[in-house]
Amino acid sequence: MSTHPPLERRVAADVMTRDLLTIAASESVLMAWELMCKAEVHHLPVVDDEGGFLGVVDAQTLAATWNSATPRDARRPVTAILPHRPPTAVRPSAAVADAASAMLEAGADYVPVTNEYGVLVGLITARDLIAALAGVEHDVAPRSTGMPSLYRIEPVLPSAVPARPNRGRMGPG
Repeated sequence: MSTHPPLERRVAADVMTRDLLTIAASESVLMAWELMCKAEVHHLPVVDDEGGFLGVVDAQTLAATWNSATPRDARRPVTAILPHRPPTAVRPSAAVADAASAMLEAGADYVPVTNEYGVLVGLITARDLIAALAGVEHDVAPRSTGMPSLYRIEPVLPSAVPARPNRGRMGPG
């Protein structure tokens, strides 16, 4: 049985995910995709070199902007697909209903949670809200000190497409 008050009386800090996988602003769109796949997440907060929060890349945006016809697009910095406007954020003390309203107003399935200094302290996704509504306990990990989590995976892409002699010919040359 849940010991939490009803969802309508809970605050953002009660339902947010605190231990976040983030990506550096200088990383590529391909890196964002790799991280999402490896970690099985759909949202990646983007941070600058000092750990400042810039926005969130979500799987839907990544998929919509992916262009397999131009492989160089995969090397664009992840900031190239961030919305031009910073996302509306809520404070940890905001009512869950306010967080849900912020999602609806932004047309997004997430809302960042920031402290009074604009530092990212968590993220609430639609999945977090559904889990809270269903009474599923959310593992609330304490916020680690320092920079948010950041995994680094180095995909290797060819620098150029190799030339293929006799490309149009059939059979051995």
